[in-house]
Amino acid sequence: MDVYNTEEEQVEAIKKWWNENGKSIIAGIIIGVTAIFGWRSYENHTAMQAKAASILYEQLLVASRKNDSNNIRSIANNIIADYESSTYAVFSKLMLAKLESESGDLENAEVYLYSVLDNVSRDEFKHITRLRLIRVLIANNKLESADELLTKVKPNQFAAHYEELRGDIFAKQGNVKGAVEAYQKAIANSANNEDAQIILQMKLDDLGRI
Repeated sequence: MDVYNTEEEQVEAIKKWWNENGKSIIAGIIIGVTAIFGWRSYENHTAMQAKAASILYEQLLVASRKNDSNNIRSIANNIIADYESSTYAVFSKLMLAKLESESGDLENAEVYLYSVLDNVSRDEFKHITRLRLIRVLIANNKLESADELLTKVKPNQFAAHYEELRGDIFAKQGNVKGAVEAYQKAIANSANNEDAQIILQMKLDDLGRI
């Protein structure tokens, strides 16, 4: 026996079901379509943002090759302001830190480097930024802050660099023994880098003159 005895009963059942469920189905379709178009719109917007940031960064590299400090500052600050969460902003801050360091403004260099260190998650960026920051802190005679950063890291493939910086701190503090040990560890960890070993050996030789 059919569930519904007549076509009229079937039509009435469909109408009743539609009245009870139709609105939610339509709403679901609308939400689904909106989500699809919304996601495509987001993807298009993201792609356009990345393209715009890339163009600005190319201009920044051109300014850097020309040592055009005014344009470097202007373009880098635009990238940081408009694309703060992008990798281009990280590179821009690193470039500004280098510029400030070379011009003798170590305090501003620190600000940019701390900003990168506090906001990046990729280990390679953290190591590169930390190394640069420690060098700036040593140059600015903030030896305790530099040493504090050193004690927090697991050197891994950057062991030679960190030991060299540890030696630099000891040397500035007049701790010749500590500096010698650190430089020797750095040499041991840079067996495949002849240039680095030459520089480290020069630092060791300089300690004999202290």
